[in-house]
Amino acid sequence: MNFVIDLNNKTAGRDRIARFVQYGSKTTWHYMEKNDFDDKSIEKFKQLEQSLAAFRKVLRFGRFIDSLHTALRTVNHSDKTIRFCVTFSKIAHSLYLFCDHFLWLSRNNLIQINASSWGQVSNKYWLLSIVLNLVRDAIELNNLFKAILKKKILNTLNRKVAPKDVFTGEAVQFVRSHKDLLIDTVKNSCDLMLPLTNLGFIRLSPGTIGVVGMISSVLSLYTLLDQKAKLPYT
Repeated sequence: MNFVIDLNNKTAGRDRIARFVQYGSKTTWHYMEKNDFDDKSIEKFKQLEQSLAAFRKVLRFGRFIDSLHTALRTVNHSDKTIRFCVTFSKIAHSLYLFCDHFLWLSRNNLIQINASSWGQVSNKYWLLSIVLNLVRDAIELNNLFKAILKKKILNTLNRKVAPKDVFTGEAVQFVRSHKDLLIDTVKNSCDLMLPLTNLGFIRLSPGTIGVVGMISSVLSLYTLLDQKAKLPYT
């Protein structure tokens, strides 16, 4: 199992780079359409986006096993937040990838399925996974803020510091100490827009979708380069 996980993880960087260019292409062709560029140039970027989307599906093929493996590692975790949110998020993400595999097989005429129905189910699992990740982020942020506030109140009472001076420099220190949690929260917030749009719950332009996808991709790449910026079990 570890061999399979390590082998699959080698594709993570390529997937993030392809994802960034994919959403960058979406932003580009939408901008070009709004500014009346020629149809031939616009079509080139649309084709690039579609090609990269198909390429990423190939890179992700079989990776639903990775998510299930992580779920098995967290199912008995001592932390209730990780045990519930991360475990069910990974299961939902695994099911999303599993459905996505069938969609790829269908688009390549290897099997016959109702692509529209499977696409809806896939996006619902994707949405559930992201929501659970955000719940985890919110709980951990809330616990951190409570601890910081309690500490600062005690320091203020002991040192008789003016309330306005209590949080001086706290924001910078907080970002330095908890950048993994903050990056994960921003990334998940951006990712949330994607399935919500696909399912029709919100309406965002292709350009906006492209921008949030690019932001999420850059943050994901950063966590690959700096392991301290990666939240455990993500």
